[in-house]
Amino acid sequence: MKYRVSLLPESRKKQINARNTIAKIRAVSLSVLAVLVAFAVVVVAVGIYANSQLKEVKQLDQQCITEIEKLSSYREIHAALQQRINLFDKIQVKEPALYTFVYEWSQIDHPGVSVDTFDCVSWKTDRLCTISGTCSTRSEYLAYEESLSKIKGVTSVSCVNYQTNVGAGEGSLATFTISVAVSGGTPVVETTVPATTTTTTAAQ
Repeated sequence: MKYRVSLLPESRKKQINARNTIAKIRAVSLSVLAVLVAFAVVVVAVGIYANSQLKEVKQLDQQCITEIEKLSSYREIHAALQQRINLFDKIQVKEPALYTFVYEWSQIDHPGVSVDTFDCVSWKTDRLCTISGTCSTRSEYLAYEESLSKIKGVTSVSCVNYQTNVGAGEGSLATFTISVAVSGGTPVVETTVPATTTTTTAAQ
């Protein structure tokens, strides 16, 4: 069995041991520092990535807020349009519609009768239509009245005024005004007024 015996002085041994200890401490310190530096780099990289992700999330959040504001304005527009549609549905005329009546009226063959005005101002409330015009003879007028009464939905045809111009020369025409009532409106209390016939005598 061999033994190693150092012949160095005790103080020299202590210096060598201290130097070795310092070297070990330095190596450990460098290792710890390297780990800390690597950890710091990882933390900085993660922070940068997190900030970039946060920035994207904020941008998306702002876009969502903008879209929500747009949708809110669209919702208000939709609500206003819906109110208008509901109002239109409430005030619109139910069947028979006015255009149906006008179409049926336009199909009447009325020789000798000329229509000057076709007034349906009271249609929405009373389903009344006033027709004014001229005709050549009384028989032509009566035939026109009968044609009006045959239109689908017409409940009454009343002569409001019929005026003839006698002795005014060749080609003189009679003027008339007719009130036509169609079913579906508010009931109207009718007052019977006899048709007036005015005779104008030509100047001598």
